[in-house]
Amino acid sequence: MPSVSSHNTPPAPPLPEILDSLVELTAQRERRTLEISLLTTLRELMPDCTIALYNCRWIDGHPWWRIQLDNLDELPQQNQPWTLPGGKMLRILLQQEAHQLIYPTDTGLCVPLYQANQVIAVLMVTPSADSVVNNQLLIALARIHENFLNLLHASDSDTLTGLNNRRKFDAQLFSLVGVTAGRSQRIPFLALLDIDHFKQVNDNYGHIIGDEVLLMLAQRMQQFFGEDDGLYRYGGEEFAILFHSASEEKAQAILEGFCTRIASQPFPQVGQITVSIGFTRLGNCLVPAQVIERADKALYYSKTHGRNQVNQFEALQQLGMVSEAEVVSGDIDLF
Repeated sequence: MPSVSSHNTPPAPPLPEILDSLVELTAQRERRTLEISLLTTLRELMPDCTIALYNCRWIDGHPWWRIQLDNLDELPQQNQPWTLPGGKMLRILLQQEAHQLIYPTDTGLCVPLYQANQVIAVLMVTPSADSVVNNQLLIALARIHENFLNLLHASDSDTLTGLNNRRKFDAQLFSLVGVTAGRSQRIPFLALLDIDHFKQVNDNYGHIIGDEVLLMLAQRMQQFFGEDDGLYRYGGEEFAILFHSASEEKAQAILEGFCTRIASQPFPQVGQITVSIGFTRLGNCLVPAQVIERADKALYYSKTHGRNQVNQFEALQQLGMVSEAEVVSGDIDLF
C-alpha cells in the first residue's frame, strides 16, 4: 500500500511546467472542462500513476458515486451507474474516518474534494509498482481544483435552492440551440415549470414557509431527474429543465411523472402542492428567445386550463391551441 508520508517524496516537476499546468487549469469556466484539465495536468505531472475522478451526489443523506473521468479517457464517462460505496470509502465520504488530506486505500490513494463541508468528488490515484507519489503536489492541485469548483458553484447556483441559476441557464441554452442535429438520437427539450397558486402559499403561510416550499421542490427535482439533466431556478417560483429524451412521448411521460410525484407527496405545513409544466423541442432553426417563448406559451396553456398538467408547444400548435409569434431582432439579443 502506498504511503501518505512525505518521506521519499519524489522531486517536484520544474516550476515552469507546474505554472503552465496551473494556467491551463485555472482558465476553465465549466465543471467538465475543469475536470478534464485537472486529470490531464495530473497525468502529465505523474505519468507513472493511473488517476480517476469520481463525482458524488447525496440523496437523503447517503453518498452515491460514479466514475466521471479516468486516466485512459479524457471524455466524461457516459451512462455510468451511480453506486453506493462500501467499506472504508463509505466511511471517508461520510467523514467517519479521522480527517486527512489524503487517505491510503487498498489500491493507492484517495483525495476527497469538498463543498460546504460535504464530499462532492474524489480523486483516486493508483501508482505503478515502483513509483512514489508526490503527495504535496497532488494535494495542492486537488485543493486548487476544489477552490475553483466552489467558485463555479457560487457563480452558477441559486443561493436559496442550490439549483443552477438564470445565468447558467442562459449560457447552457445558448450552447445547445443550433448545434443539436446529428449529435445524438436523443432529443433535447426545454421545460418550464411553475408552482400553482404559489402566491397563496406566501399570503397564507409567510415567505419563510414559501422559501421552504421552493427548497423542497428543488430537492425533489434533484431526486427525480438525472444527474445529466440541467435543473435551474428560472425566477421566483418558476424553474427550468434542460433534458434529453428518446421521443416526445417519453418526454411527456417523464414530466407527467414528476407532476404526479409532486402532487402525491405533501409539503410540511402547506399540504398538497401542484406544478404546471410547458415544454418544447430545441430545434436547429430556433434562437434561444424562440425556444423560451414556445415553452412559456405551453406553460401558460397548462396554467389556464386546469393547472397540475404538462403540455408540449408542438402538440398544442398542431391542434391550433397556440400560435408562434415572430421573434424580432431585438428579442434575439437575450444573451
